[in-house]
Amino acid sequence: MRAHQVAERAQAEREKHGSLDAVFEMADRDVEVGGGIIAGALAYRLFIWLLPLALVLVAGLGFAADATSKSPEAAAKSLGVAGLVSGSIASAAESPTRWYAIIVGVPVLLLATRSVLRVLIGAHRLVWGEVRAATPKPTVKATFRLLSLILCIYVVSGFAVWVRSRSGGLGVLTTLLVAIAYAGIWLLISLRLPRRDADWKALLPGAFIFGAGAEIIQVVSAYLLAPYALNKQGTYGALGISAALLVGLYVISRLMVGAAVVNATLWERRCA
Repeated sequence: MRAHQVAERAQAEREKHGSLDAVFEMADRDVEVGGGIIAGALAYRLFIWLLPLALVLVAGLGFAADATSKSPEAAAKSLGVAGLVSGSIASAAESPTRWYAIIVGVPVLLLATRSVLRVLIGAHRLVWGEVRAATPKPTVKATFRLLSLILCIYVVSGFAVWVRSRSGGLGVLTTLLVAIAYAGIWLLISLRLPRRDADWKALLPGAFIFGAGAEIIQVVSAYLLAPYALNKQGTYGALGISAALLVGLYVISRLMVGAAVVNATLWERRCA
């Protein structure tokens, strides 16, 4: 009885306030397309994508350490590699088989990026309700473009970690600038994904949401999730780190799908 009254009151308020009605539409659209399931599939692809990326980083850190006469761990920190996997990558960089990591890692990384692109295209096609014939294809050019933009996110994250470790005051300003950078990168990615006839301005709300959400996730991961997982490494081992990493990837994937849902809903309301 109580739940029925709350539902009726919410419906009445929805009819009075357009913003509340938009929120309900977003929630309905997310449920209809299976936003949680799509985010899970995307998180899995991103987790697989990290494996060849780690191989390439192993080789790169090894060569960087040789060129600068530093240890692989020092090279990792100077390049902004931090968090849950930096210690493992830095240790693996001491391996003499770096060229094998490059030879194997680069092609596999491209294939994994193409798999991520396929899921992103499929997710946005479902959210926007675009017909299959008009859906962009995961071409080689599009794959390289997505890989470049994702790597830009990592570079921005590494720069933010580097600044925060040296200045608290600049760290606050960097947090705001990084959120804007994340939003801009996601806007560039969204422009090449299914969006029907929406122009770039219609993608701005989702881009800003992604930028702010990604920066919040970055801060929480850097100061809470990563230290906790590393402290519990002796208890849970590699499974604990993998679980923490998967949780973070799922939240990021949920943010990606949510940004598309927001854009599609607001665009349809404006066109109605």
